[in-house]
Amino acid sequence: MRQIVTTRNGGSEVLKVQEAPDPKPAADQALIRVHAAGLNFADILARQGLYPDGPKKPCVMGYEVAGVVEEVGPGVDRNLLGKAVIAMTRFGGQSEKVVVEERQLFEKPPSLTFEEAAAIPVNYLTAYALLVVMGGLRR
Repeated sequence: MRQIVTTRNGGSEVLKVQEAPDPKPAADQALIRVHAAGLNFADILARQGLYPDGPKKPCVMGYEVAGVVEEVGPGVDRNLLGKAVIAMTRFGGQSEKVVVEERQLFEKPPSLTFEEAAAIPVNYLTAYALLVVMGGLRR
C-alpha cells in the first residue's frame, strides 16, 4: 500500500509517497481502507515538529479518516466488515489502509461523502467545542 511519509521536520517538501506492507489488525482493532483523510492543524504542527507529543520522524501523518472496514481482529464485531466508517487515528491516516482500535470507529452517516466525513473526528469536533462548549453559542 502507499503512504505519505514525513521524513523530517519541515514544510510540504518533507512529504514522500512510499510503499509499505499492509497492516494487520490485532485484538480489538479493525483495518480500514481509507477513502479520505483529513488534514488539520495537528498534522501541520506535527510535520513541523511543533506538536506536543507528536510522532517521531519518519512517520505517517493523518489524524482522521473515513473509509470502509476490510478486516477485523479478534474480539471485534464482524458486522463492521464492509461498513463505511469514520475514525480518529492519532496519526497514520495518510495511508491507503490504517489499523485503529474498534472504540475509535463511528459509522459514517450515509448523507455525508467520505471527504466530508473525514473532517469530523478532529476538525468538526474542535470547532464544535470552541463555539458551543467554550464559546457558549446557542440557537
